[in-house]
Amino acid sequence: MNYIKYLRNFIGTKPIIAPGSAIIVQNSEHEILLQLRSDTLDWGLPGGGMEMGDTFEETAQRELFEETGLTAKSLELVTIVSGKEFYFKFPHGDEIYNATVVYKANNTEGTLKMDDESLKLSYFPLKDLPTLNYTTMKILEKIGYLP
Repeated sequence: MNYIKYLRNFIGTKPIIAPGSAIIVQNSEHEILLQLRSDTLDWGLPGGGMEMGDTFEETAQRELFEETGLTAKSLELVTIVSGKEFYFKFPHGDEIYNATVVYKANNTEGTLKMDDESLKLSYFPLKDLPTLNYTTMKILEKIGYLP
């Protein structure tokens, strides 16, 4: 069951606190993996919402696999982000306050493959990133990947 969709049946588009995980994947050239999201039509880190009973790490592993086809031998805790600056309103009207645990994926395996949440997956050098979604931009700023 998708927890967020379940909640939306009761509260519509009103703001909710959305716990989840985001994952930073870097290749051997230290480029980061981004997905062109189908729901917002902008680039962001792989990640998503926590499901009932999941840990943040389980959420990160599940979302990494679902959205990219990759698995990580280990995850390294990078930071936790939350608060007013992580409010987001989706184009279709849903409002959320993200409470996101950010991990770095170590020793990834697998072949990149997209799910229906992605229009494209691509690695980018930090010096030449595409237009990022607000949440990803704030995360990368917080961890020092952006000025």
